[in-house]
Amino acid sequence: MKNLGLLFIVLIFLAACQSNSAKYRITGTIAGLDSGIVYLVKAEAGQAVTLDTVKLVNGTFKMEGDAGVTELHYLRLNERDYFAQFFLENAKIKVESYKDSLRATKVTGSPTTDVFNSYLDELNVMNEKMSEYQQQFASAAASGNQQEMDRIRIDVEAASDNMTVFAKNFVRENSNSVVAPFITLTQLVSQLEYNDLKTLVDGFSADLSESVYLKQLNEILSVQSKTAIGVEAPDFTMNDPDGNPVSLTSLRGKYLLVDFWASWCGPCRQENPNIVDAYKKYKDKGFDILGVSLDRDKDAWLKGIADDQLTWHHVSDLKYWQNEVAQLYGVNSIPHSVLLDKDGVIIAKNLRGPALEEKLKELMP
Repeated sequence: MKNLGLLFIVLIFLAACQSNSAKYRITGTIAGLDSGIVYLVKAEAGQAVTLDTVKLVNGTFKMEGDAGVTELHYLRLNERDYFAQFFLENAKIKVESYKDSLRATKVTGSPTTDVFNSYLDELNVMNEKMSEYQQQFASAAASGNQQEMDRIRIDVEAASDNMTVFAKNFVRENSNSVVAPFITLTQLVSQLEYNDLKTLVDGFSADLSESVYLKQLNEILSVQSKTAIGVEAPDFTMNDPDGNPVSLTSLRGKYLLVDFWASWCGPCRQENPNIVDAYKKYKDKGFDILGVSLDRDKDAWLKGIADDQLTWHHVSDLKYWQNEVAQLYGVNSIPHSVLLDKDGVIIAKNLRGPALEEKLKELMP
């Protein structure tokens, strides 16, 4: 009986230890502020969801609980002042902030957040350089120095490419951290083609299988697999401005650019002259275009077509980002384009600037 009693005590002790270890504890201070309400918040489906609230007493607060799957969380002071972001995990997390400089908040004790912050530190340096280029470009534009503008534009493109390469390398080097799928989801999805994205995702640790970010990436890959280069483009039917249905397969027999755009999209409107030039040069050689608009106002859509002289096929369901074709094709940013061969097979994506004309010249010399 004594041995059984001893075993019972040991089991209780171990259970208590396990219970304590499976908890997060956030202790924080906001210097210069005695009272208020601190909210623990995370984003779900684009909405801020409050998970916990505590009172700020004499400038201090404390929260604790079970983090579950590690995700990015935020702390908010009262109703609107967000002052900390960190990956919530079962650890002792310390938050130090100041009433007059909430942006200077320091978060320690979360290993995952440390990894993320090392990424942000390097990214901030790159963003500062990008800001310098933007200021230089604005100055060159103000003085009408086209040569300088062209030079700076090349520097900007190179800097943007470097940021993408850095993000990809960081993801590979930290493939066992939830930071990797988070960066991939928020920074790289719109920049990578299916094969590159799949290679990154396939390299993630099996320990991340329950990550919400990895689950979202796998859903995106499932959609993108249907529109990868070398795959027959999914068929669809959508109405033109006159209400007549237009199907993708009805346009087979020519090289076809499926161009996702909107009248409210500045980069789309800037790209349109390049597409117009390519269309004029190759429409009589077997090239056609189908514009899929993410507009929600028909008058604005029609005005955009007329103003930019987009004299090709156009369709839209006027559902904005819920456009059914855009969702079918996994479009999460515009401009976005897909080039099909005469049999409807995808042969290229997102050919911008002179790249589209160069590709068409290759296909239709």
